[in-house]
Amino acid sequence: MERLAIRLAASALLLALAGAANAQTLKFSTVGSPSDPDTVAMKDWEAYIEENSDLEVDVFDSASLVEQGKQAQALARGTIDAAYMSPTWIAEKIPAWDILATPYLLTGPDHICAFQQSDLWPEMVDEVDEAMGIVLLEAAYQGTRTLNLREQKDVKTPADLSGMTLRVVPSPANILMGEALGASPTPIPFKELYLALQTGTVDAQENPLTLIYSNKFHEVTEQIVNTNHKVLIQMPAFSKRNWEKLSEDQKQVVRDGARRAADNYSKNVAMQEASLRKTMEEEGIVFTDPDIDAFRAAMLESFKGSDLAKGWKPGMFDTIAGMDIPAECNMD
Repeated sequence: MERLAIRLAASALLLALAGAANAQTLKFSTVGSPSDPDTVAMKDWEAYIEENSDLEVDVFDSASLVEQGKQAQALARGTIDAAYMSPTWIAEKIPAWDILATPYLLTGPDHICAFQQSDLWPEMVDEVDEAMGIVLLEAAYQGTRTLNLREQKDVKTPADLSGMTLRVVPSPANILMGEALGASPTPIPFKELYLALQTGTVDAQENPLTLIYSNKFHEVTEQIVNTNHKVLIQMPAFSKRNWEKLSEDQKQVVRDGARRAADNYSKNVAMQEASLRKTMEEEGIVFTDPDIDAFRAAMLESFKGSDLAKGWKPGMFDTIAGMDIPAECNMD
């Protein structure tokens, strides 16, 4: 009897080990540092999936698995299961998406929520699925980009940035944005940005306050110019190739987790933005207010008259800009 009990226990252990070995592990990738809101949200997504399914998740932060700008290719090939997508990266394949990278179009998380509840959202999501092999699951508020200068300067209009090098994300929309801001756009990978600011390779960069602070850019800069020129959308996305390998129950858990993570992401960013000005001022950063109308006029003139605008559907800019905000989208 004792030998039988030992054999049964050994068999149970082997089955358990085999089950663990066969558990499906999903690879999630983000360029964010461990403390960035996108990494925090992705960890939240990971926890929900592991608590509610037989799936396991490995989160790779700090662009350790996929560098910025390569997310779409990695998702399409199925080398990773999930990552964040932004309109800029999607627009490389579907030009109409560039409209969501236009400065002064969206106004904040409430507006993103309204857009996601509109008829435009499912239509655009289907385009990405068909053209890129990527399943967009949600849309979150990543923050509002603003100017961050190495050295203090009196900046009221785009003309005041003439001759300054501004780090931008390497894409046509962001290069055009840098030019419209009045600066000389200089594409530099995100992971190299701290050193570029520290050494003076660039004079300025633009990011939301949350990313400026979590990546310690305030340590090597002196001023924030409150241009608040672009509201960012961050979209949890899944490889279509790998999505089709999941069961219906697993898909639902992944979707539910993405929804919860995106909601927490938006709330976390909005809450941090509300308090970070005071925190950064206490650490020596000077905040100044430019002529927003001058920046808005320069931006919209550049974008609406650009080749990028040729990919927009007629009337789409005004439709998105003029959306009513449903009561359930109000975050106040």
